[in-house]
Amino acid sequence: MKMNKIGFIGIGTMGRGMVKNLLNKGFRVFAYNRTRVRTEELNHEKLQIVDSAKEACEKAEIIIICVSNDSALDEVLSSENGGFQTLKEGKILVDCGTTSVDLTLKIAEECRRRGADFLDAPMTGSKTGAESGTIMFMVGGDKDVLDECMPIFNAMGSKAVYCGDNSYGQRAKIGLNLAQSLILEGYLEGLILGVKNGVPLEAMLEIFENSGPKNGVASAKIGRILKRDFTSDFKLELMRKDIGLASEEIKKLGLDLPLSKEISKAFEKAVEKGLGREDFSSIVKLLEENAKIELKK
Repeated sequence: MKMNKIGFIGIGTMGRGMVKNLLNKGFRVFAYNRTRVRTEELNHEKLQIVDSAKEACEKAEIIIICVSNDSALDEVLSSENGGFQTLKEGKILVDCGTTSVDLTLKIAEECRRRGADFLDAPMTGSKTGAESGTIMFMVGGDKDVLDECMPIFNAMGSKAVYCGDNSYGQRAKIGLNLAQSLILEGYLEGLILGVKNGVPLEAMLEIFENSGPKNGVASAKIGRILKRDFTSDFKLELMRKDIGLASEEIKKLGLDLPLSKEISKAFEKAVEKGLGREDFSSIVKLLEENAKIELKK
């Protein structure tokens, strides 16, 4: 199937960059966002702003959804003007948000009932990656459908990893974000300990950069932490949501993962302190408050 017409639902932190990359690669995009004002800065001859998710699904061959949580996803699909009203045989629906396994399986079943294909394809790479086209997708669904959609994934990102049947993309992403939250917390706790114990911050940073603690998530965040720039690449409240999804899966599987319980408490506390809209690296503020120091240049 030739897929030149893309419906895109959710023009937020990630979606905006993804849409721009699709347009720059020659795709025609029918874009919908629940808050229409967020679409106003998008201006391209191949872009059409539509009035509903229903219309986006009607006009497009493949529909990409990029919204923040289960309730938003359910609304844009199942409401009176939702995508399911016009989703039919031969179309492909792709969910690029991070969504619960249970809702993902329900959506997959509804797509099958309508004769449409479905891929759960959550991504990682933050706002910067969405803008630069370097995000990675974790994909669940029919491998042949993924292969068919690869030109679209390649237009938006740098890699798409096939994880298995529907919901396995989400299962992978939930595990990934649990790990990312734990890795950053461990790095920051070690840094705080060294600095509070009298070691110069610059020395601790040099040591961490040249030994085992060096890691991707800290490397991406520490520069902005030192500048006290907590403008969101990925909101703390969204990381808290993803840790909650991990907790649900851990409970289902009967696992005892002790650190996951503690990181869940930390992110809950950070949201209670009003840090939810900041980047998730602002979790450092809890450690700093307790230690009565601040990590800054």
